[in-house]
Amino acid sequence: MSNALKEQKISPKNFLNMFSQKNPVSRLLSSRITTSNLSDAMKHVKGENGVLTGVKPVTGNMKVVGKATTVKTRADDWGTAIKGIYAARKGDVLLIECNGDDPAVWGELASGTAQDREIAATVIYGSARDIAGIKELNYPVFSRDVIPNAGEAKGEGEVNIPVACGETTVNPGDLIMGDGCGVVAVPQEIIDEVIEEAFNIVEGENEIVTQIAEGSSFLDILNME
Repeated sequence: MSNALKEQKISPKNFLNMFSQKNPVSRLLSSRITTSNLSDAMKHVKGENGVLTGVKPVTGNMKVVGKATTVKTRADDWGTAIKGIYAARKGDVLLIECNGDDPAVWGELASGTAQDREIAATVIYGSARDIAGIKELNYPVFSRDVIPNAGEAKGEGEVNIPVACGETTVNPGDLIMGDGCGVVAVPQEIIDEVIEEAFNIVEGENEIVTQIAEGSSFLDILNME
């Protein structure tokens, strides 16, 4: 979900649910929590960092949060990515796993279509292209690489199945957060626990900042000699 959420037409009941402090997407979007905090929290709770290694923002420093609609495809088949757009719900993050970074599986036309359908962002464990056009749309895209060439609209991949992005496996419905540092995935069954730990981490960091401002040594705070 992104800032486009506020433009959606939703019922009073859905409004209260989506913006309740119990809703993980709204909680993260309205907080100071970053992917760095969320990754640390994942490490504390699950022993894994949840990072989609190598994936970075290609269209600016945007904070996005949403549930995953997953796509598994070959890099030379961008047609399956289009299927994913129409499988995703409003506010979802479209997560595409490719078997490589060449050719690109995502571009300007796909971004415009996803934006029209109010998808929050696209995350590609592979490559994107048409970056100038995507930036003009102001649509959030994260990818491992950027290259100019594309494959074909074969549509031979699969949608809404578990996907492997490096050491992180993402299932449909898992929480995805992206910002200037990269992208982190949180399994849906531990979302609340991880978010609470992320808030604890932020509170602890704030306390460290206060202690340093009051003259304490960072080494002393960490009990390091």
